[in-house]
Amino acid sequence: MSAAPGDVKRIGAGELRAFIQDAGELKKGTLLYDGGQLLNLARYENKLFCDAKGSGASPYKVSLVYSDAPAPAFKGRCSCPARTFNTAFCKHAAALLVAWARAPESFAVSEAPPPGAPGGDTARKSVKKGSANAQAMMKSGVEQVGTLVRELGVSGVATIGGDRIEQMEKLAEALRENRLRRLSARTLDLAALLRGQAAGGRQARGAPRGALPAVAYANVMADLLLTARKLEKHLAGEPLDDRHVEELVGKTWKASDRKPAGDLTLVEYAFSTRTTSDDFVIRESRFIDLESGRHVSEKQILPVFLAKRTEPKRSFAGEVLAGARATTYPGYPPLRVDFSDLGDKRPLDAGALEAVLARALPDVGAALAALQEHRKDVFAPDLVPVAVLTDTLFARGARLAAVDDKGEALHLPDDPALEERLAGALRDARLRALLGDVGIDAALPTLWPLAAVVEGPLGLELRAVLDQGAGQGSAARGGPLEGSAWNAAAREAGASPAAIALGEVREELAEALVTGLTGLSARATDPLAARLRDLRLEKQAALLQALPQRPEPADRLDDFIKLYQVLEMALVRLAGATQIDRASTERVPTYESVAVARPDETLSPDEVARRRAAGAMNRYVAAVHHARYYASLPASELVASIFPIWADGTATPTIARTFAPLGAEAIAAAEKALTVKAGRVAKLTAVRVLQAIVLHGGPARAEATAMLGKVAEHAKDAGLRALARDALDVIDAAPSGGPGNDAVRARRAARLGRVHELAKALGAAPTKEERIEALKALSELGDLAALPAFRRAFYADASREVREEAAYALAQLGDVEMVETFVRMLASRGVDEREAKIAAYALGFLGDVRGLSELLSAYADGYKPGIVADAIRAFGPVALTPLVDLIEARPELAKRAAALDALKKMDDTAVAACLVERIEARRGDADLADKAPLYLKLADVHAHSRREVATALISALSSAPGKEAQAAVKAAQKALGVVKRSK
Repeated sequence: MSAAPGDVKRIGAGELRAFIQDAGELKKGTLLYDGGQLLNLARYENKLFCDAKGSGASPYKVSLVYSDAPAPAFKGRCSCPARTFNTAFCKHAAALLVAWARAPESFAVSEAPPPGAPGGDTARKSVKKGSANAQAMMKSGVEQVGTLVRELGVSGVATIGGDRIEQMEKLAEALRENRLRRLSARTLDLAALLRGQAAGGRQARGAPRGALPAVAYANVMADLLLTARKLEKHLAGEPLDDRHVEELVGKTWKASDRKPAGDLTLVEYAFSTRTTSDDFVIRESRFIDLESGRHVSEKQILPVFLAKRTEPKRSFAGEVLAGARATTYPGYPPLRVDFSDLGDKRPLDAGALEAVLARALPDVGAALAALQEHRKDVFAPDLVPVAVLTDTLFARGARLAAVDDKGEALHLPDDPALEERLAGALRDARLRALLGDVGIDAALPTLWPLAAVVEGPLGLELRAVLDQGAGQGSAARGGPLEGSAWNAAAREAGASPAAIALGEVREELAEALVTGLTGLSARATDPLAARLRDLRLEKQAALLQALPQRPEPADRLDDFIKLYQVLEMALVRLAGATQIDRASTERVPTYESVAVARPDETLSPDEVARRRAAGAMNRYVAAVHHARYYASLPASELVASIFPIWADGTATPTIARTFAPLGAEAIAAAEKALTVKAGRVAKLTAVRVLQAIVLHGGPARAEATAMLGKVAEHAKDAGLRALARDALDVIDAAPSGGPGNDAVRARRAARLGRVHELAKALGAAPTKEERIEALKALSELGDLAALPAFRRAFYADASREVREEAAYALAQLGDVEMVETFVRMLASRGVDEREAKIAAYALGFLGDVRGLSELLSAYADGYKPGIVADAIRAFGPVALTPLVDLIEARPELAKRAAALDALKKMDDTAVAACLVERIEARRGDADLADKAPLYLKLADVHAHSRREVATALISALSSAPGKEAQAAVKAAQKALGVVKRSK
């Protein structure tokens, strides 16, 4: 890009050698810049300035003067000893030119040279850069966007090639440089959609590979055109509302421009870090004001290169900012604030959370009314922040819905990660409210939750749900549903027929825009117009039918976009709340705030696992079937079958309820689970059983309490200790349990203070090393209150190393909600081997039987046999039968040392019993002799199992006919002889 008179030429990094001939100085300058040694970057007329850190106490003053006559050139000046007034570049001047080439947007535009700058004339009058040139550049950018949208609108996207997409990306850069921030971001979004189509990249669910998501494309095109038209009027003299200034072109708002806001009482309910499509890092805290109920945010917005060198803004999680003072920027909710006084910080307590509930919207209808009012402004963001009282999540198909006390529901996005995190937030707690962003996804009124207020055994808690940034568009959330996918989802979720019909019309219009308005004919528009009239949208139908009558396709564009946008407003009005019939639902025992449609049958755990693996059943329906199945078993069978039942994390609540009244029998079962060398989930279930016994009361109460105390003090397993301490707190907080809630809170206060301190460091520390250090310190505390912080780090941290440590920490604390996530990671071992290895370790450490099947599958595939075998062995006796089943089905696996090593590390009595049981079951079968060598090989890992299996084979095959049977008997006798000699 050429420079205007009196300006500085923009250069690329590849042009640096054209201006700096000394390669050594250029290398030194690059190292200085990369090391963050430049400060106070500024630009004035044709000069660039900065301060450079040197060996002395004061920084060096550096400047570059640009001249384009007779040829483009930069003249460097610096106060360092190496260069004083030369045309050659010292390393500091070289670093300044590197900064200009790489990140010109980081230079502040000055009205005068900085004081003390070399070559600066402080006595000279400062001359403001005229606004005429800036306006001309903005006008040119708006015109280019209008041309782009017109060309695409007329001809469609079929002829768009890679070179045109590159032009769009360069246009977006120029738009950003000229402060057209919304046009820049949307142009980048458009380029990304088209590049995805051209490359056959990520596409909408239900769409063929490489298909352009029509609704997302039409949304971006409409936004571009409407924004361009608004800016054309503004550049012609029409003033912009301050909110539109902030949204459309941006502005550096001075403190005097902003409105003061005092006496705020703020609770942070979300903290996020995200990178925009135009390479800016945004760190944001989202708050709710306990006085007004308003949602506000504090943001730190930096270019990517500068974010790496700048101390990140901190999170205020777990605190109340009482009496805070700030100034507010113009804009839309959540209003951005700049703090002048953080007020008196105090720990987040039950009183503050009661205030959050008091300020929340009372029901789903109020949330939808807020959305409708918000979206009346065409330039308002797609989403509006809300806190809304909800007491139930209804799980139907792949989507959840948040239900209020009237039975009205807002849908939640179809997102497996969201389901995982909600499960973690709602386990053992009752939902009171959700905080997040509400909008429309296809025809569904949808809430993207960021946090939940829940009521647990120890009172109200604020639990994080998602760490996504507020106000992100659908593109950042993976794109809206398309085609038959959204249609089916809307019908399944109970959207109104009118909303579905209007959504279908908008989608067909979006498809027409993709193919181009040149082909828009009455044959295409008349059926759509008829459907609009059926919806009583007469004016919109008439406007649609008039479009093909215009001979010039370019003349159709503005009214087409206007119609498309008006239909969105109509869709917002039509997309009312879905009504849930509570009488036809059943509560999920593991999650008292979640309900599902009442199943007509009770399925076995094996069938549930099969349907879950096939994606035909969600976790909540599965939990109902598990609860029904385990509740149908007599207590005697539950006691006798600790494995595998107690090793299934989904069965834990049912086991605890079933055993609570069984007294001494339950104590004996818990003691057995705690002492057997087995997977950790069985031991965690035992702790829950002991807690249930105490809360139920009766003669066994004292003994159960004593056992919990021993586990809390002496267990080697940090997760067991944490769970036992938590159980004792719950017992003491119960009305008949002990000293009461206040005493429990006081006892936990010091420990929770340390947890919150480390959790903040884990979320906000600038380097991965600092975050890992915080994570390890948090893990050593061994407190269940750390689970939300570990989950946030696992799902959202930018560093793979941090995510790996978080996975191990979650497994160590026994977070069974992570089992299905780890199973999916292991199942994707062909895509990401490192993630799969992490999952294998974590599943083995947890010892939840739901992970065993995938571990066995990985073992059969030969994936990391040593690691996987160790993980299987860690399950203890529950893994024995499935492992032998696998080896029996695939005898070649017995040749692996890892397989025999896994059996060798299991209890010899259990190995013997498993194999002898198989021999007895096959007694008289023709293939027993064929299986005998395998059984002997597996039994050979222990002297006891070798003796028992050899004896059983001799007994079963001595009278069997055939050479194979005789050979098997001889082999068994030989094995028995080896045992005798070894004695």
